[in-house]
Amino acid sequence: MIFIGLFLFIALVVMSLNIYNHSNLASIEEYLQKNKCEEYAYSKGSYKAFCSDSFVEIKNSFVVNLDENSNIFKYEDIKNVEINQLNLIINTHKISFKEKEELDKFYKKLQEKINK
Repeated sequence: MIFIGLFLFIALVVMSLNIYNHSNLASIEEYLQKNKCEEYAYSKGSYKAFCSDSFVEIKNSFVVNLDENSNIFKYEDIKNVEINQLNLIINTHKISFKEKEELDKFYKKLQEKINK
């Protein structure tokens, strides 16, 4: 009986954390849609998105504070873009990717946006 109670408690905790995480993701996606971000992807714990006038990285954490957990790079302020292993380096800020294909896709798209 104790094991059943313990199991139900653990299941309840896991379900509540999952619901809480889903609300975090919903607020991030709402922010991206509100700022007219056309293309975004989730990789290595953060959302990376192309918005109308900027490139945005929003880190996913247990408590989402969009002011503190986001990095916004205006296209006109980007002076240097490099690829280093699986990292995209914008000016001096490093953005990590999980897959090379995704990194290359974002690098090409960012170059297009900068050169417009």
